[in-house]
Amino acid sequence: MERCPNRQLAIPGNRGLALCAAVLAAALSRSVEGSPATFVTALPVATGQLLVRFNFQTTFSTPEFFGFQTPVTIAYGVIPHLALFVNLNQSYQSLGGGPDVAPLSSWAARDPVVYVRYTVLKIDRTQATFRITPLGGVFLPAGENALQAQGAYLPGALQTGSGTVDPYFGIALSYNSDAFGVAADATYRLNPVSRAGISPGSELRSDAQVETRLYPRKLPEEGMPGLIDVSLEANYTQDAASFADGVRNALSSGRTLKQDLVLEYSTLRWQIGIGGRWPLLQSFDSPTALRERFSAFVFYEYYFAVPHRRHRRRDS
Repeated sequence: MERCPNRQLAIPGNRGLALCAAVLAAALSRSVEGSPATFVTALPVATGQLLVRFNFQTTFSTPEFFGFQTPVTIAYGVIPHLALFVNLNQSYQSLGGGPDVAPLSSWAARDPVVYVRYTVLKIDRTQATFRITPLGGVFLPAGENALQAQGAYLPGALQTGSGTVDPYFGIALSYNSDAFGVAADATYRLNPVSRAGISPGSELRSDAQVETRLYPRKLPEEGMPGLIDVSLEANYTQDAASFADGVRNALSSGRTLKQDLVLEYSTLRWQIGIGGRWPLLQSFDSPTALRERFSAFVFYEYYFAVPHRRHRRRDS
């Protein structure tokens, strides 16, 4: 009978130490290290681990606007310091409408983003970890930026893409102890101007999270129970002016700051969370810009351990 250090997980068999290391790595990557709900750049991903997150987000703005998105995040730990991320998204937006007027709406795939994240600083201490991870990639033009109705472009809120390949880069960091976790990021999406359609302005975004465990307050000597955490998160976004057919719209830039409260339940294999988002700041150059009132979201995250074929050949 072998026992894992720190976690005290009893595992029978001759391969106890190897299994112990795998289980301990999984436990550290999920239960000790917090998993932000509203941004994925700081998600902990262990080497050889495949993470899949399904998300459903609703947005309630003015009485005339409603929308929801279904983003899917796939992340894989390629080597100890390098992880690959792919974010896919489908969305629906509806604007306007009334007793005698049909609303404008769009339902389509949004621009996916592919990026790599590399850990440049990694500090592991007893019951605590710290990471600094730059990232870089591109948004691919799978969405639509020239959707029309009655011969005119739909508003930017109803477009689902930028029409261009958009460089994406930033940095994420995280600190996690046995009792709480902190994560933050800052990213920039550079949106080139498309000759036709609506070109959204470049986007600067910054997020922060503080998470603490509600139950159990103290981890048991053996085993790993389900954990209940509460997360307080903030999201700041600054958008540059957009363009229509290459012409700049001077009144289209804006800044927003939103506050999120999230309740999460996690195990060694999966995590589920539910939360709400409230705007604290909505500063727009245009007086007619859509303003968000409230957002709700739910996500489900599952973790797969990917076997290494090279190791299997050596064992055979």
